Amino acid sequence: MKIVTFVALALLVHGPLSPFLPTAFEATLLYYARLYPAWLLALVGTLSASVAESVNYRLVDWATGFPNLARLAHRPGVRWSVAAFQRAPFWTTAIVIFSPIPDSAVRVLAPLARYPLPKFLGAVALGRFPRLLLIAGVGGLVPVPTWGWLGGGVALVGLAAGRHHVASAFRWLRARYRDLYAVSVAGFRL
Repeated sequence: MKIVTFVALALLVHGPLSPFLPTAFEATLLYYARLYPAWLLALVGTLSASVAESVNYRLVDWATGFPNLARLAHRPGVRWSVAAFQRAPFWTTAIVIFSPIPDSAVRVLAPLARYPLPKFLGAVALGRFPRLLLIAGVGGLVPVPTWGWLGGGVALVGLAAGRHHVASAFRWLRARYRDLYAVSVAGFRL
């Protein structure tokens, strides 16, 4: 039953919501590494992520059919990015998926470049499997208590969801510090 939950989480986190959950799967994978072998998690995670990537590919391809979004594809920056992607689309996808670079760019560029879906999914699997195997292997070797994962996950979600509020709070604190500092420096000038 727990592996089914892992599959559902992999589908959710790698699906269309993935830009809003950038590190959620790694924390989940590290938690599940205590329960299952690394190779099994990497295999199941890769298959689940590939299914989610096929949905993402189809959604982006469908969305580019709208006139307002189709106009964006003709901008110089987008055309340049698509041309750069087309030089080595398979290896670009595999390397970006393997690396910690956010993979949203290749999710959008592959459909825009009309890169075939089976080749795209092959590159995703080639990049995703070793990454997940590495993360799950580390998770199996380094025991982290559950409260550490939960606390870190809550902190990351809070930071992602409230970063605008956090930035506002820092601006407010900086302004108060400047006001306080200006008053104290002025008090020492005689």
